[in-house]
Formats: sequence, C-alpha cells, structure tokens
Amino acid sequence: MKKMKKILLVLMQVFLLALCFGGCSLCDAEGESSTAERRRGTGRELGCRQKLRVANWNVQTFFDCTTSGLEYDEFKKDGSWGQEAYTVRLERLCQVIKALDADVFVMEEIENEGVMMDISNFLAGEWDKKKVYAYGCFAKDFGGAIGCGVLSRWPISELTVHSVDFRRQKSDMPRMRPLMQLSVCKGSRILTLMVNHWKSMSGGENATEKWRNVQESVLSRKVGEELALGKAVLCCGDFNRDIGKFKKGGDSGIIILRELAFGKQNDFGVEVLSPWYDFSQSLVEPGSYYFNGEWSRIDQFFYAGDAEVEYFEAAASEPWSEEGTKIPKKYKIWNGSGFSDHLPIVCEVSF
Repeated sequence: MKKMKKILLVLMQVFLLALCFGGCSLCDAEGESSTAERRRGTGRELGCRQKLRVANWNVQTFFDCTTSGLEYDEFKKDGSWGQEAYTVRLERLCQVIKALDADVFVMEEIENEGVMMDISNFLAGEWDKKKVYAYGCFAKDFGGAIGCGVLSRWPISELTVHSVDFRRQKSDMPRMRPLMQLSVCKGSRILTLMVNHWKSMSGGENATEKWRNVQESVLSRKVGEELALGKAVLCCGDFNRDIGKFKKGGDSGIIILRELAFGKQNDFGVEVLSPWYDFSQSLVEPGSYYFNGEWSRIDQFFYAGDAEVEYFEAAASEPWSEEGTKIPKKYKIWNGSGFSDHLPIVCEVSF
C-alpha cells in the first residue's frame, strides 16, 4: 500500500454476560440535524426518544484475589493482597455503583470477567432488585493484565472488539487495550456505546502520543461508520489525554476525532461533542484526575449523531473523594485505604 503504514484491525467476540435476554428494534429513521444544531438545542425532536444515565470510572487496577501471574508487582507481594482485601475493595466499589445509580456503568482497569461476576452478584444480593444489572460484558487484550467492563440494566447486543496490530512495522509497539463497541437497547431505541482505554502516558507524554493517535484514528473510523448508518453514538473511557489536547472544531464545543493517513495525523475526521465544555465554552469543574497539584480531564464522554448529553458531572462525592478538596481518594494497597485515583464521570444521554 505504497508508503502507507498498514493498520490491521483484529475483530474478536469476547465475554458477554447476560442473566436474561431481550430484543430491541429501531425506530424509523428521520432526517439528520447538524452537530452544532444539536448543541444549541435546535435539532429535531424524535417522538420515541429514550434516556440513559451512564457512569464511567477508571477503578484503578482492580485485581481479584487469585494470582495469575499477570498482576502488577504490588499485588504479588506476600501479605499485601488477598481474599479479605479484595472483598473489602469489592464492597467499596459496589457502594459507589449504588450511590451513582447509573443505568449503564462502565469501568476501566478490571482484571477479568470473574470480577465482573462478583460485582454483579454482590449487587444482585444486596440491592433493590428493580435496579439489578442483568447484562454485562468484558474485554481485554490477550495476555493483558487489565481490561474494560460494562454493566447494564438494559439489554446489550452486538459486542465487537477492535484491536490494533502494528507489530509488523513497529517493533516498539506497546500493549494497547482494544476498543469495545456494543449496542445498548432501551425500548425501541439503540445507543452505540464505544468503550476506550487509551495508552497511558507512562514513558512520557510526547513519546507515547503516537500510540494514542493510532487509537484515536480507529475510534474516528468506527464512529464514522455508525454515523453513516444514522446511529446514536456515545464514546466513553479513560483516554489518557486531556480534553484541551483534542482538536477543536469551531466555537460550538465540537471536537474532531482525527484519522491517520500515511502514518501522520490529519486535521479531518468525525465531529463529536464533549460535555466538559458548557454552553459558555468554559470547562466543567472539577476535572476527573488530579496529578502533581493539577486537575486534568482525561476521562471522556463524546457524543454524536442522534445522541445528546443533557447532564454531566465529575462525581466528586465523599467517601471516594477527599473531604473539602474533591480530589479522588486513591487506593493504597499497603494499608487497604481509598477507592481510585480517578473520579467517576456521569452523564444523562438521550437518543
């Protein structure tokens, strides 16, 4: 393909948990409104729209109590981690899930599907049965230590995983977590959910940016494919990139998810909207991640097509944030305290 670096997309069907199954169907398609119109509230109204409350949280290296050999070093030390510590941490996570009361709860840095089952079973046994998460899915790269999971009160279908393989051309390619694409069905409406956990900045922000650009390009193309079909799309996850470092597309809060061509990032791509910018184009406070005395907004929701975010916040409530500061209460394995080094972000999306 001339000088163009080839991107190999590997599609895999992965773990899909459904305690019960339900069907879903599409409403009749109508004409589209522009992204800017939907931001200003002047787009068309659909008679059969639905709403979902969606939470996204990087739960910070949430391993189970069984040693597989893939755990991070601090979880392998004798006496630092085990069944008791895992159970306590599981209870804390479920405490936050119940407090946020989202219809769909997305998590990054979950070790395996067993943890997802433990969360689901714990909530099913101790919570209002009308709010039980009857559907769930999980995915991670083969041989990876951590992956992403989704719990939902509404049926999940069409789970696909998109992985990127550059290793034939790039011997220095790090392990990169795949993009999860799935459909959440409520009534007669379908929301396409895309779950991301981009390459971390470990090794230096500038040195690792090229890999996040690759992941951005894959996401851009997949969002574009869904928009061409008239779908409602919500992207979420830990992007390890502050919202201010994405390319903006004008003065309406538009973000451009860019594609790669000939190995370089272009200024074109698909237009999405970020709720980190309010209607005055000011950033919502606080951020979701606090490092070296500064807030950043690396956890994202992007919405496009027939989706519209009507409410958004970084949930800085106690006990998972520090009293009076809103700083996330990081989990510390040595004494078992804390929750996560990220705040959950929450939105209400109509589609």
